[in-house]
Amino acid sequence: MTPAEIQSLLEVPSHQSSTPIKVEEAEFLYQFIKDKNCKRTLETGFGFARSASHIMAASEAPHIVIDPYQSNYNYGGLKNIEKIGLREQITLIEKSSHIALPELLNENKSFDFIFIDGDHRFDGCFVDYFYADLLLAEKGYLLFHDTWMQPIQLVINFIRQNRKDYIEVPTPLPNFSMWQKVAKDGRGSMDHSGFYTSKSWLKHHLIYWLHNGKNKGLKDGLKSLKKLFSK
Repeated sequence: MTPAEIQSLLEVPSHQSSTPIKVEEAEFLYQFIKDKNCKRTLETGFGFARSASHIMAASEAPHIVIDPYQSNYNYGGLKNIEKIGLREQITLIEKSSHIALPELLNENKSFDFIFIDGDHRFDGCFVDYFYADLLLAEKGYLLFHDTWMQPIQLVINFIRQNRKDYIEVPTPLPNFSMWQKVAKDGRGSMDHSGFYTSKSWLKHHLIYWLHNGKNKGLKDGLKSLKKLFSK
């Protein structure tokens, strides 16, 4: 099934149209999974299943999603998966990720690709990253969404400053951050580098205001800055 075929079948309520990842992001996921031949895949966050459907269509393999709030979406994600015909490929774990991820680790699960798009608060995202790192196979890929948000940027900066066993993989999409695990964690017990940046603070508040502010003239004048800080 192609991304265009998937998109024609997905149903997302108009009042929640900003919830799923963008169409071009889903298409990138599909092509990346296909090109890298990732078969063991995991995702935190599910929503209306745009990302999950593209991952499964590309991998043609089982996929695990963690989402304790699927009932809040009236199980729209599962309904979409059933409509697309991929229900047998998916395992939905309706638990918080800080409970579900350690359970998967205890089951000795290992993954080629993990997509982090669940809790967007710093502590929740960092816990997702912490366990995702333990679950990710060497040479596997880790992808973050919503990188305009400061909490997500802080987790990414932690990896950039402290985890030399990861390399950053460029993507054409500013709201994605991709990493590949290329070695074992070689840090000593006292190793640490600071990871706070003023750029992440400014980027977060600028984009948040651009989405929610009321002064149209000022918003238009700041759009060029948004492009700058989205890089």
